[in-house]
Formats: sequence, C-alpha cells, structure tokens
Amino acid sequence: MLEYLLALPWSLLSLGILLLALAVFAFFYERRRESREVPVVAALAALAAAGRVPFAAIPSVQPTTYLVLLAGFVFGPVPGFTVGATAALASNFFLGQGPWTPWQMLAWGLSGASGGWLGRFLPQAGARTFAVLGFVWGYLFGAIMNVWNWLTYVYPLDLTTFLAVEASGIWFDTLHAVGNVLLALLLTDRLLPRLLRFRARLRVEVLREAP
Repeated sequence: MLEYLLALPWSLLSLGILLLALAVFAFFYERRRESREVPVVAALAALAAAGRVPFAAIPSVQPTTYLVLLAGFVFGPVPGFTVGATAALASNFFLGQGPWTPWQMLAWGLSGASGGWLGRFLPQAGARTFAVLGFVWGYLFGAIMNVWNWLTYVYPLDLTTFLAVEASGIWFDTLHAVGNVLLALLLTDRLLPRLLRFRARLRVEVLREAP
C-alpha cells in the first residue's frame, strides 16, 4: 500500500494529504464550535469571499487576506482558519474551482490562524502591525500556491525549478503584499473597534445565558 502511494504523482499525493488535513480540521471544529460562533464565522467568510470577486481583474490584489487576518485576530485562531478556508471555497464558486482550491483554503486558513495568534500574544495590535503581517502574508500565500504550481506543472522537482517558480511569481506576490498593507492602513482603525465591540457584546450575551 505504501509503495503504491509513493508511486503516485507528487501533485496527487500532496493534494490527498492536504484534503485529509482539512477534513480532520473540519471534524475537530465541528466538535468544539459554539452555536453563537457559527453565524459570525459564516458572515465573515461570506464578506471575505465577496470581497475577492470584484478585484478578480487585478492580479493578486484582493481584500480577502486582510479580512481573514482581522477575523482571526478578533475571534481566535480556529475561527480565523475556518473563515479563511471557507472564503477560498465560497469565492471559487464564482471564480472557478479546481485542484488549486484546497491549497488556497490552506493558505488563507493559516493566515486567519496567524491573525488569531497575533490577537493572543499582542492584543493591542493596530493598523501598523496588521500592515506588517499582511505584507508578510502576501509572500507566504504566494509561496504556498507556488508549491502547488511546482508540484503540479514542473519537472524535474528540484531546488533549481522551485526557485524558478518562486521567482516567476515575485511580482504578483508583491502586489498582494502591498495591497494588504494599504488595506490595513486604511481600514483597521475603522473595522477593528467595531468587531471588538461585537465580540464583547457576544460574550456578554453568552454569560447571561449561563446557569
């Protein structure tokens, strides 16, 4: 069985592992999720997905990464991952599903989780911090998607071809990173306080219902 799996193309093998990892995450999220958290996560995922569609004509520029980071920061790593993964899946119903979708789900999911970890370790973070994190994720997102491109379309799979794939996407990744910075600087001071107030109100309501 192991020999059969190892004989598969790396693109199929990596895709299978990735889908399994996403399925495991979905299983554990279903076990721990709170009923009041579900509509919030769904709404933020829908917003992040909808924000991607109008910018489809501009290569690599979209508000999705920034919104996912913001969602993770406010509601935590697991909801942040869920928002990112769901946004990728939902937006691709408009932009096109394919073998790249699970990789986008992973990339945006991890960006949302990183926003959640930022919220835990640096809860007073502001626009500049989000700008820095968004800039970094512009390149990290591109690197993850380049791995998919490298495994699927490139031969041979070696360091030289991997670096060539990374270099070919540098300008798109830069546009993504710069777009994230601009969105963070322009929107964080307006959106973040509102989301934090909503989170505080949500927690108060849950406490009031406790026996």
